Amino acid sequence: MKKEKALFLLLFVLGSFISIQSQQSDRLDSYVNTIEEKGVEPTTFVIDKFDVYDLILFDDGLHTAVEPFEFYEQLVENKEFQNRVKYIFLEVVSVNQQPSLDAFFNADTLNLELLYPAFQNDFSGTGWPYSTYFDLLQTIWYVNSKLPDQDRFKVIAVNAPTYWKEINTPEDVELFRLSLTGNDYTMYKIIKSYLNNFRKGDKGIFLTNTRHAYKGIKSHDNEYYLNCGTFFHLYDPGKTYSVRFHNINLYFEGVKDVDSKTVKTTEGLENVVTKWVRMENGLWDNAFELYGNTPVAFDIAGTPFGEADYIGNHMLNVLQGQKMQDAYDAIIFLVPVDEVHQTAMVDFIYTDDYKRELVRRAGFLYEEEQINEILSAYGFEKLSDFIDSYFIPKPSILLPESQNIGSVDEWKLEE
Repeated sequence: MKKEKALFLLLFVLGSFISIQSQQSDRLDSYVNTIEEKGVEPTTFVIDKFDVYDLILFDDGLHTAVEPFEFYEQLVENKEFQNRVKYIFLEVVSVNQQPSLDAFFNADTLNLELLYPAFQNDFSGTGWPYSTYFDLLQTIWYVNSKLPDQDRFKVIAVNAPTYWKEINTPEDVELFRLSLTGNDYTMYKIIKSYLNNFRKGDKGIFLTNTRHAYKGIKSHDNEYYLNCGTFFHLYDPGKTYSVRFHNINLYFEGVKDVDSKTVKTTEGLENVVTKWVRMENGLWDNAFELYGNTPVAFDIAGTPFGEADYIGNHMLNVLQGQKMQDAYDAIIFLVPVDEVHQTAMVDFIYTDDYKRELVRRAGFLYEEEQINEILSAYGFEKLSDFIDSYFIPKPSILLPESQNIGSVDEWKLEE
């Protein structure tokens, strides 16, 4: 009798294990089947979307990611893309820095120095030294140099203005950051103005990230969060299309108390508890791996990808039941998240004059105690010495945020 009970228990456990594995296999198959049935080579996918839409919004997932910018360069170098698209809108450059972009693209010879003001006067106040942006702008310059004037790309700065010369106190900084509460609407209106309110069929792409690209996420009280992509989605339906590059995702866990020593940022995330995660605990990564980790793009509405629970900036106050398809229209997979690279950093924007300006800005961006802590941590007595040592060229590396985010098989542990 004991042997029969033991055998029954063994068969029961084995049966349960087989059942769980079968369910997991079926679930994974539904994702792989979606890719196989709907997947298109990414460049072709994007170009074809201009048959229907006038503006494509790209969420790079993380501004430091290299691969999305390599993809943008491929688009720019594509003849069919050149024939269809006129505007490239940049989120990270302030609208009042447009003269720097114009000077660069109107110059007869390649001169990166003309771009310096655009990337010295960023929102952070400490410069935007991402090599990917300079690589992309150089590629656009070279492509433009071979095109007739009327066919050249127009690169447009769309974010709220920065006037660092007029900021001299911590109170000025607070007012500046307050002015940014409307920058999504500013970007929306600027882009629309260049596209003639979608009346002439001009085409463009908007290079941005998660905070500005999603199309329709609602709060717990059923009100839309109005970001740039949502303005387009609500007020210009059918004109725009929102694409998310497959990347790690910032998961919002809760809020925390911060004291006066905490450095405030333009993003305003210093009091939020976050972590980087894989989509659906690695299920998406498993699916792309079974597809061969081949670059692919596809619409997500009505698919398992689209029906995945929403992960993003508004998780702490989101309407129950919000899905990824509420945020985006499509996914582009380029490389596994473990292989995404962080951009190299350039040093050439840190001229002697700009370094002196950084010392001035530090006086109102940070409190004296915060500056002393930084100097102590790096072993310097003078802020200028810290700046000389910190703002130097840095090579591209694997994205640090993606290196400790758990196993791709973590989803298999879910009940």
